[in-house]
Amino acid sequence: MGCFFNTCIIREASSNSNHKQFAGMKAKVKYMREEQPILISSDRKIYLRVDHEQYPIVQPVLQDIAELVKSPQAVHVYEMSSHSIWYACERGMTYDDIQNFFCDYGKTPPPEELLQWMKKHFARYGLLIITRNQDGMRLCSKEKGLLKTLFNGRREVISPSHKEEYTIITEEERGTVKRQLMNLGYPVMDQGGYEEGEKVPFSLREHIQLRPYQKEAVRSVFKSTSLDEGNGIIVLPCGSGKTITGIGLMAVLQQETLIVTPNETSLRQWVRELTACTTLGRDCIGIYTGKEKSLAPITVTTYQMLTRKNREGQFSHLPVFQSRKWGLIIYDEVHLIPAPLFRFAADLQSTRRTGLTATCVREDGKINDIFSLIGPKRYELGIRSLEENGWLSKPVCREIRVGFSDKDAVTYWGLGKREKYRFASENQRKLDVLEKLLNRHRHEKVLIIGHYLSQLSAVHNRFGTPLVTGATSIEERERLYSAFRDSELNCLAVSKVANMALDLPDAAIGIQLSGSYGSRQEEAQRIGRLLRPSQEGKEVTFYSIITAGTQEEERAGNRQLFMLDQGYSYEKEEWSS
Repeated sequence: MGCFFNTCIIREASSNSNHKQFAGMKAKVKYMREEQPILISSDRKIYLRVDHEQYPIVQPVLQDIAELVKSPQAVHVYEMSSHSIWYACERGMTYDDIQNFFCDYGKTPPPEELLQWMKKHFARYGLLIITRNQDGMRLCSKEKGLLKTLFNGRREVISPSHKEEYTIITEEERGTVKRQLMNLGYPVMDQGGYEEGEKVPFSLREHIQLRPYQKEAVRSVFKSTSLDEGNGIIVLPCGSGKTITGIGLMAVLQQETLIVTPNETSLRQWVRELTACTTLGRDCIGIYTGKEKSLAPITVTTYQMLTRKNREGQFSHLPVFQSRKWGLIIYDEVHLIPAPLFRFAADLQSTRRTGLTATCVREDGKINDIFSLIGPKRYELGIRSLEENGWLSKPVCREIRVGFSDKDAVTYWGLGKREKYRFASENQRKLDVLEKLLNRHRHEKVLIIGHYLSQLSAVHNRFGTPLVTGATSIEERERLYSAFRDSELNCLAVSKVANMALDLPDAAIGIQLSGSYGSRQEEAQRIGRLLRPSQEGKEVTFYSIITAGTQEEERAGNRQLFMLDQGYSYEKEEWSS
């Protein structure tokens, strides 16, 4: 196993363009303590042997100090970041704790370059603190002159007290200042406290029991100091029950709550879960959408409603929500929060905030804004841990490759690059494969997933399969989803509207006919539709049908990367007509 482990490390390093770094890693391999479970690289990556006897000891610590970026079966890869350092600080860890951990469990001593980087970020944590006293709110610094340097003369810095210097900030500036300083690499400990919302007494119904990891996630948000408890981000995989975890937070706080969701499907799921899992009466749950605008002690809305503008370019509905004193705001799929809502989040710093997500990745790189405005990561649990305890199903992933007809092959080679991708994605022979798969799984619940509406319409016309797209009304979507959950329907075709927040726990088979041009997140989201284990504990299968030897095959490989990094594999099958 040791040789294989070293080979994995070298292969990973060789993909880095920094040849000096790679050469240094190879040199260090010669002096490894082979019996130790981790290898620490100067590029802040940490490699952990999964089969090592000390894995149960080492893995929980790594989870607190680094982000899991890859988890193949043999070696898991973690990466440290400024956010992971500050998360470790939140957990009470020190620089010496991590250095000693690396020395105790590392195959080589931790690189000096990494240690210097750690020192810098550990030193910045706790330097800046927001406090409140009878005179108002202060941004305080433990390092003389730091505020003046960071603000570059744009704010007047008040004369320092005997130990600290400070500047007065207004409630309105609280979020903006935190965001600015986070982007400069200086996290702010916000101990300014929160306003309390109106009490909303309710409880979970007797048959609802949070799983151990859901309880721990709730505790992680409320076990910080009394001044900053109730804010932060919870990271849990698709299918792990983020909604019920959010409801668990609400049950602890018992205050008026605003829940912001990415779409109306997610909104309806929250309303359904609140009604089924709690003693809240329906009159206590408000829905604020384009068609229904009711505020209640517990109100559910969408990001779209909060960012909708009127003819004058002003946000139409924000004042409605800002006028109410919420005790808690829950941002569902917080990594998707649109940039225009950063201002809304900044204005509500006196309200407790919690974000729920399966990933902290943002394509625009604005994750700093999320952490500064919503709060630090409080809890994270990976897919593998949930699978081992039977809380998530592990899908069998199969890639089926099908060829063109002779006529379509000639047409394909005469098209441009992007045209080729779509033409291959809509290969007519895929429907023949689909027919055979539907016959194979005719006694199971099947989701057919596609990117192109013309292709999904062809599925509907050929097989009579009910279809959900963006044009389907909310009422009709809910009717079809409910019929699928109640086994009145065993097969449903869905477009990309079902990539997120679709709760169909009994789906056993997923068949992907086409996908976007290479989104890794999309593949994970679609497979996530199958991860919720059914009561029967049946095996779940995800088929991806692609046209062999085309642009689609190349891009499908990109979409699969995330799942491969999580330790899954794809069985390949050539389909002959």
